Amino acid sequence: MRLRTVWKGVPHLAVIVENEPLALPRPLQQQVDDHWNELLATGAGFFRGPVLSAKEVHSMPASVVIEAVMTDYAHYLYSRLLPEASPYRVRVIFAAACLITTDQILLAGVMSPNTSRPGWIQAVGGSPAWEDIDGRYFNPVISACRETEEEVGMAVSPQNCRVMGFTQDEMGRIAVAVHMPVKHTARDIIPRIRGYLETQKEPELQDVLGIPLGPLGLKMLDSQTRPVVRYLKAIVQGLYAGG
Repeated sequence: MRLRTVWKGVPHLAVIVENEPLALPRPLQQQVDDHWNELLATGAGFFRGPVLSAKEVHSMPASVVIEAVMTDYAHYLYSRLLPEASPYRVRVIFAAACLITTDQILLAGVMSPNTSRPGWIQAVGGSPAWEDIDGRYFNPVISACRETEEEVGMAVSPQNCRVMGFTQDEMGRIAVAVHMPVKHTARDIIPRIRGYLETQKEPELQDVLGIPLGPLGLKMLDSQTRPVVRYLKAIVQGLYAGG
């Protein structure tokens, strides 16, 4: 199967979340719990927080509606062992904080050793918290702002942010791209973020990189010796094209 992640720029995106978290069959839930306990026994410092999983994507001429359901991080980790066609495979959906500097550089993070993907290069952001759900709607802007403050110590006003589109891969995983303007050049802001990371006891990121939007950024990501999440390249090209 050819691995492919596509960019979809949309003027309006709605993510509707089911009222109740996903209920797994009892035998599967036991397997999830056992796998989680085995991971913790190795000393992994994981947190069993909420994870949003996409169920259906409905595309219309001027908008996209995504149906989703909440599960948790233990299920997400275990589901990676399930067949791709399994109805209990988590198709994770999250807000990618697209921090864009005044010189059109995307700020991306390098995951810390204490995470499930040490050394990977990806956008700032992560799984939604329960407070990111407004009624039955996931608010990616609020999620991206919260994650940005937590991960890199930057407070960005939600009023200045907007959803530009999303990426989706062949397994249905979705990264919602939230454009977040940074009122500094990359050269000015990256040392500040690195200084912030050095003050944190167990930061989720061990470093931050500046990636130019467009062809130069794609070339930079292709030259990396560290692993790069596939959606990041789609975002770098999608934002360069204007959403």
